[in-house]
Amino acid sequence: MLLVGCMAILLLAACGSRHSFSETDFPARQVAVGNKTYGYRIYVPPNGDPNAKIPVMLYLHGSGARGDDNHSQAEWFDADITPIKDKINFIVVLPQCKADSFWGSTEMADYALAALDQSINEFNGDPDRLYLAGFSLGGYGAWQIAAVHPGKFAAIVPVAGGIVGVDPVEPQVRPEVIPELLSMLESPDPYKTVAAAIGPTPIWAFHGTEDENVPVDFTRKMVNAMRDAGYQNVKYTEYQGAKHSISSRVFNEPGLLEWLARQKRN
Repeated sequence: MLLVGCMAILLLAACGSRHSFSETDFPARQVAVGNKTYGYRIYVPPNGDPNAKIPVMLYLHGSGARGDDNHSQAEWFDADITPIKDKINFIVVLPQCKADSFWGSTEMADYALAALDQSINEFNGDPDRLYLAGFSLGGYGAWQIAAVHPGKFAAIVPVAGGIVGVDPVEPQVRPEVIPELLSMLESPDPYKTVAAAIGPTPIWAFHGTEDENVPVDFTRKMVNAMRDAGYQNVKYTEYQGAKHSISSRVFNEPGLLEWLARQKRN
């Protein structure tokens, strides 16, 4: 059996707050899923046309922002986008993963997607231009949620993540994992299985060659599996000498925002 990769990320040392953000720029929202209510934040471009459909990005944060303050995830994201904030022309939805959970769990995935769908309705989002991005713990989530919901997203941007590790699934974790995802990860070739599930969705993946937390080989294998399956719309940028914390560098990557703007679900 194979470890649900995001479980390994839960063991990483969580980092503290690193940036102050404007509550006005990232207003708080709530979404109900079953009998529970979850908080999330949004970023809305200040100069957008309210009458025009607009792309929407679901962004899944890393382990350092987990919790229930509905604050930390916006701090980290705002720090990453500060240099290019005025260039972002899409809504960003920022759910917050529980401290003891992961994006590949049924509860967290359902909550994140509910926040996305609610934001699409609130802001006249374009369902044909939905982006899924995530860093570290969220990088795992981006690959995994895309596999469970093929065709929903126009583009995927997994950063410093993967899909599986090398140890057995912990018994106490197994019931939390999305059943379809668990089946994929325990297949004879999980990379091939996940690639087939994601299908031809355009992808731009990122990883640092000296990542001390998530081996760069995790992304290399996933990218190769996508290409081996015949999906050619897969870009991969590897930062030579870079360690784990590359999310800010990714958002400032030349051409990324322009590439996103060109993507539209068929």
